[in-house]
Amino acid sequence: MDQVSLMESLYVSGEFSRSFVNPPIYSAIALFSFFAVIFGLIFKDKLEYQVALWQRNRERQGQIPYRTPGVILTYSLCCGFTFGFVAACLHVFGLSLALAALVGGILVFSTAGLIWWRLGSLMDLLATGGSQAIDIDSYGAGAILGSKAATPTEEE
Repeated sequence: MDQVSLMESLYVSGEFSRSFVNPPIYSAIALFSFFAVIFGLIFKDKLEYQVALWQRNRERQGQIPYRTPGVILTYSLCCGFTFGFVAACLHVFGLSLALAALVGGILVFSTAGLIWWRLGSLMDLLATGGSQAIDIDSYGAGAILGSKAATPTEEE
């Protein structure tokens, strides 16, 4: 009887329910991050698919058609869910929801615009120079350290 009254008092006082219920903002953070990662992976796959299509039709296409509706949609959704994640995280740290949304929007959408702009340059570089033009490892130590370090001499 004593144990039942203790459980009832915990439940009635609200301590029992608060200890097991996740606040809504933390659930939003988890969902936003999950969907941002999922749409990021879908975006990567769609971009790889567009590059593979271009590889097959290289002679007929001068550029990689990465600005398709599917690629734009998945990139936009990835950025939107990343914005929600950043804004919710800033709200947890004490910023008002409006200020968190403003700061999150500035951070995420300016970075997303710069990434999309650089993606266009990267796709142009890939179309003109092939995959070795964007492969950092193909340059070797000679490009970084100078030609003397890249070619060993006879006495070495």
